[in-house]
Amino acid sequence: MHRLTSHATATMMGAALLLGGAPYAAQAAATTDDATVMSDFFKGTLEIDVPAGGPWSAKSYLSPGHTFRSVGSDGESRGSWEVRDGKICTTADHAPTSPDRIQTYCNTGPGKHMGDKWRDNDPVTGNAVFFHLAPGRG
Repeated sequence: MHRLTSHATATMMGAALLLGGAPYAAQAAATTDDATVMSDFFKGTLEIDVPAGGPWSAKSYLSPGHTFRSVGSDGESRGSWEVRDGKICTTADHAPTSPDRIQTYCNTGPGKHMGDKWRDNDPVTGNAVFFHLAPGRG
């Protein structure tokens, strides 16, 4: 979960849904569901650690407006987030410059609560990724 989807992509996806005839009520319900399942993320700090292959770590801050800011051992990134197929997907506003990075990362996390810790795998390297939803915006 190093980098996530761009604002332009999110905007185009939203426009495609509207043009495709998806009912506004269904879109509003999806946004409400996202806000409910992700509510603790808006009050806390998502700490991410990838011990192998670097190591790499970051602190990410998600907002209810589907944007995020992440400060990692390789710098800062910003972008948008969405819940897709039961995972939190983040998309960076700018494409990564490293070949072992991708612009959108999807990892487990929706429904987690303050203080929870969990593990997933990096979708590029397969390395273990450790997450902690820490209290506060530290």
